[in-house]
Amino acid sequence: MSITQSPYVRCFWTGSLYLTNGKVMPIHCTHISTKMIEVEAPTGLEGSKMVKLELKAMHEGERKLIKVLCDPDLDIFNEHNKHYIKLKYHTISDKDVAFIRDFVEAHE
Repeated sequence: MSITQSPYVRCFWTGSLYLTNGKVMPIHCTHISTKMIEVEAPTGLEGSKMVKLELKAMHEGERKLIKVLCDPDLDIFNEHNKHYIKLKYHTISDKDVAFIRDFVEAHE
């Protein structure tokens, strides 16, 4: 299934983005699917070719810390003076994908 065929929904989870230069920044999710995620961050990717993302996820009362390695796809400075960053999952556990799938299907 291609990314464009995967349901993509609004999401307001928070978390941290770890860059390859050692910098860690707070983020919040704006959209999510089982293939990719969009987040808003205070600064850009600073040349990182791969990043670690930790999300404090919640769905139907269940809390989960989702850890993902991601490939950056887009980094745009937006009208809110934040960076809008689109990331594709590189490495993610099957359990985390299942949790995200349940969330996405409930919010389609």
